Amino acid sequence: MAKHIVIVVTLDTKELEADYVRDLIEKRGHHPVIVDCGVMRDPALEPAISRHAVARAAKTSIEEILKKADKNHAIRTMTNGAVETAKALYTKGKLDGIISMGGVQGTFIGTTVMQALPFGVPKVMISAVANGQATFGPFVGIRDIMILHSVADVLGLNAVTRRVLAEGVGAVVGMVEMDYGPEDSSKPAVALTSAGVTTPCANRARELLEDLGYEVIAFHCNGIGAQAMEEMAEAGRLTGIFDLSPHDITDYLFGGIMPATAKRLQASCRRGVPQVVAPGCADIVLYGPVDDIPSDILKRKYVIHNPIHTHVKASHHEMFELGQFIAERLGQSKGYATVFVPGRGFSQLNRVGGPIYEPESDAGFLKGLEAGFKKYPSGRAFIKVVDMHINDPEFAETAVNELHGLIQKS
Repeated sequence: MAKHIVIVVTLDTKELEADYVRDLIEKRGHHPVIVDCGVMRDPALEPAISRHAVARAAKTSIEEILKKADKNHAIRTMTNGAVETAKALYTKGKLDGIISMGGVQGTFIGTTVMQALPFGVPKVMISAVANGQATFGPFVGIRDIMILHSVADVLGLNAVTRRVLAEGVGAVVGMVEMDYGPEDSSKPAVALTSAGVTTPCANRARELLEDLGYEVIAFHCNGIGAQAMEEMAEAGRLTGIFDLSPHDITDYLFGGIMPATAKRLQASCRRGVPQVVAPGCADIVLYGPVDDIPSDILKRKYVIHNPIHTHVKASHHEMFELGQFIAERLGQSKGYATVFVPGRGFSQLNRVGGPIYEPESDAGFLKGLEAGFKKYPSGRAFIKVVDMHINDPEFAETAVNELHGLIQKS
């Protein structure tokens, strides 16, 4: 069956490239839908959605945009119009996949539109800035966006751009044609946060939860994973959460490079999702390359995780603040919650003989929990201290049994 593939593009600068992509999509038997986000001129190539229609979707006109003579205003306005246009097309069943191409501005426009579409909609961005030290977080967000480096600038058709544009078309066409069967929604979904240094526990927990009939969705503790998890909680798609590795909260509180946001734990608590929380990998602040870390920070215990990441041991004060943050959120939750404190260490690196084993600092976590729950007392949230290491099989079994019980109780 032919699919509708939307092409988000600024035709005042990318008309040749858009025409080439459109022809490739048509040759594969699908319907290209060009959405013009340019403002400077009406193109010779007729789009499915004109720049005037995109401006109207942003509740303005091209004439009003041009009067301001402000490039940033024009980009943001047309991006807003393109977002509303794409959402309307998707609602009408006229958007099965999306592709875009450009430099910085084109990448901003294209990926902003893609982020407004649901998970599972094929999304391909061909970008001239997908390289070097560029930051991809603002472009990708929490969506399943494929970014393909254009190698050459997206400026005309040549031996390089023809090939890369064709690869992008091949990717999005392959995605829309891919049929992986109906989604099995019969199993209740449980979210799990994980890290490399808590993998043994995460794997064992996943096995146990699956044996109990749950579908387990693991999210990396990179700051983005928890945002996606919270979005699923807000949408009512999660039956429970095993927040094994809330490292992103520590980074948020103390300037690490993979932080959560201020909204961490809010959606799950507001929706009353049963939760079991542990301090896995939350006992470190993640810094960049060791040579870039201030000398006073390096007075602490630390581990060079890889050439670009350094694990620095969190202090007693920082662990206290972490515990207090978690307890204050869970104390206000509409659902049941249990925080497990493993007495023998919080990660693969934090155990007897390990490079960042420091129980006197870890003790701050329990004290912070107690302070937070004292501020927000709750008959639904509890602390359990266990004489185990977080990666012991028994810890995973204990935590999973607790979560299963909270879910049944709910």
